[in-house]
Amino acid sequence: MVYRLLLFALIFTIKTAYSNIIYDKNNILITDIEMNSYLNLYRNNFGNNFSKNEVIKNIVIIKKTMNFLQNNNPNFLSNLDILIEKEYTKEIFSDQVSLYFIRFQKIRNEFITEYFNNDFDIKDLENIFSNFGNLRIPISKNNCLTIEKLHDLRNDEQFVKNFFENLKKNQQNFEIVIDNETYNTCINEKLFSNLEKEIIKFIQNKTVKNFNEFIYGKAN
Repeated sequence: MVYRLLLFALIFTIKTAYSNIIYDKNNILITDIEMNSYLNLYRNNFGNNFSKNEVIKNIVIIKKTMNFLQNNNPNFLSNLDILIEKEYTKEIFSDQVSLYFIRFQKIRNEFITEYFNNDFDIKDLENIFSNFGNLRIPISKNNCLTIEKLHDLRNDEQFVKNFFENLKKNQQNFEIVIDNETYNTCINEKLFSNLEKEIIKFIQNKTVKNFNEFIYGKAN
């Protein structure tokens, strides 16, 4: 065990020696290797491209969160790590960048899930859809084998209600009635993913205060 710890320390020292420090404030240090690792994690998980400043900002938030919890709520972190080990095996603990990223996302997702299950309502969904420039979606009478036309569903109350019910039931059976005729709304995987991302972003904004209070206490 001592040998492994010494070897890990040596590897860490070598990596640090060959990396450039790009951020060093308030006891938080970030190297270019860490930044590139985080950037790859974000791209692989969310498909987004971030600027250097955005990545650094995210890493600072994650490290502040981990430092605070380690000092103020270590039992919470220990219980969280038990769940992470079951999902990712012990190997994850040898990669601090990935471990911190996973910890942070799991904590943040708990707040998103709780809001979605208990507080997210159809008014929230209406607000999300209203922010789209347009939401012209193909509609069909034969399960999307052929398309009848494009229909703007952004302010369609019937569609919003149907979409909301499907979300809550974890289904994707989207239908609307126009002039007494039933149509399938043909939402492909890419469009559904985009809508889902906007919903998550909305809930993140809604829960940011509670999340910060949990992480940093009432002072923030």
